Amino acid sequence: MKRVILSLVALAAAVTMAAQVRPQSNHTVSTTLGLGLEYGFEWAFAGQATVIGRVGYASKDFLLRSSLDNFQWSTTMAPMVTLEPRYYFLMNWRDAHGKYTRGNSAEFFSVPTTLTLAKDAKGIGELAVSPVLGVRRAFATHWFHEFTAGADLLCLPRFIATPRIGYRIGFLF
Repeated sequence: MKRVILSLVALAAAVTMAAQVRPQSNHTVSTTLGLGLEYGFEWAFAGQATVIGRVGYASKDFLLRSSLDNFQWSTTMAPMVTLEPRYYFLMNWRDAHGKYTRGNSAEFFSVPTTLTLAKDAKGIGELAVSPVLGVRRAFATHWFHEFTAGADLLCLPRFIATPRIGYRIGFLF
């Protein structure tokens, strides 16, 4: 009987140690650095991979200008639809070291594809593909923020490559 109990304890310990921390599906309402408001759903479908779908009214571009005597910023708002496949890494490392993983708090690689709808009926607007590396951290009970850096590859109406730095803060439920 003693051997059976010890075997069960050893088996439970082995299964627990082999278990991986996986991303969770969630809903978000968030804003980016240039203002706006977006609703998103993140679906965790396999291993460390998720897909995020976002819709909302957000900043299309964000411009900062500065001189010795003044500082200006401007943004252009437009309706947007985004589909973002995302791969989280270092989530198991964070869990093993006692770090917070709720709300998918981990480093990630993603390729958001964003369709910016035109304000008039003259076309579809712009299509941008943006490979980025990012860091997402959840805090408090339902809040998160993430920082991303990468490149915007504007595919429509013409191809342009520009650097991209982004910050998003939002409510997670």
